[in-house]
Amino acid sequence: MAKTDSGFRAGLCEDVLEALDLGVALLDAKATVLYANRPLQDRFLEGDQAPAGRPLLEAFPSLSADFDWDRAVGQAVERGRTLRLARQPLLESQHFDLTLAPMREGSGEVCSALLTVEDVSEAVRLEAKLLSQARTHVLANLGESVAHEIRNPLNSIHMNVQLLREGMRTDELDRESLDRTAEIVQREIKRLDRVVRDFVQYSRPAAKTLVQGSVNRLVRAALDALDAQILEKKISVALDLQSARPVAMDPDRLQRAFYNVLLNAVQVLPEKGTLTCRSHDEERSCVLEISDNGAGVDLVKQQRLFDLFYTTKQGGTGLGLPIANRIIEEHGGHMAVASEPGCGATFAFFLPFEGGQVPPRGGPTAVPVSPDAR
Repeated sequence: MAKTDSGFRAGLCEDVLEALDLGVALLDAKATVLYANRPLQDRFLEGDQAPAGRPLLEAFPSLSADFDWDRAVGQAVERGRTLRLARQPLLESQHFDLTLAPMREGSGEVCSALLTVEDVSEAVRLEAKLLSQARTHVLANLGESVAHEIRNPLNSIHMNVQLLREGMRTDELDRESLDRTAEIVQREIKRLDRVVRDFVQYSRPAAKTLVQGSVNRLVRAALDALDAQILEKKISVALDLQSARPVAMDPDRLQRAFYNVLLNAVQVLPEKGTLTCRSHDEERSCVLEISDNGAGVDLVKQQRLFDLFYTTKQGGTGLGLPIANRIIEEHGGHMAVASEPGCGATFAFFLPFEGGQVPPRGGPTAVPVSPDAR
């Protein structure tokens, strides 16, 4: 047992440290070992030489974890800083939580640093198992949802092809009826294609590189892509785009998120409805609001708007809003929605500056409906 004059003279104190399930070491400002308990020595000590008086990484080289321990210990002693390293793979198939904390004398002066090394391998394995089970459960539910969305149009196509075959066997062809049936088949094929394309879009991995860009420019581009549908329904578009700071973005993905929400608004709006887009900068994020004066959504349905395959529209795939939400989360931001039946709806995007994170703001009704959308 390594003993020093650094406060570990009491036999009871040593007995407690020796009985712990975690490794403990006391270090001076130069990362020299003053004391190391038996659990730490049994697990990490290399060679027969006692650890006391030796540099930390000479006595316990497995603790390196590609980390500058000399600097960290110096900061702990000189500046009173605590360091925590979680889930470090120090030994083969084993993970450890490491904590380095300043130790103070009775006068309050920091004299050394206490290193604790806790084996969390079992917790890591359990987390991995639970994560695997959760993924399997999600994939199973997702598979059922995709199958359901594909099965309906396939059944319709099958029945209508049967009608086409029967109609073509008759002596007198009812061309109008055959044309109508063929049109149904084409429509269902397009629906299948839309489900597949949207699902692929949802499943796309996040962009690895982001560029600085303007949210306002992407909003205008998304509106341009919807110009024909906006003109067809005589929808009025009001823009108040005040954001001036760039956002770290994947432009194509982010424009798709804006497009999905704008398309949803255009589809739910009646003729001569109003669509409003506003943007402004806050301290940590750019905020974009897209409002419509359509029928609105009650609170119960709001809770499910971002669920896969949930839709309130006839013929909708239920993927547009989940895709938008996932893209915004990929950018470190989040979405919120506020709506009342008969008063329209507002979807808000909170996008961080400089690639940071924006903490969610309360529940799904955190964003007030724009007065112009009522």
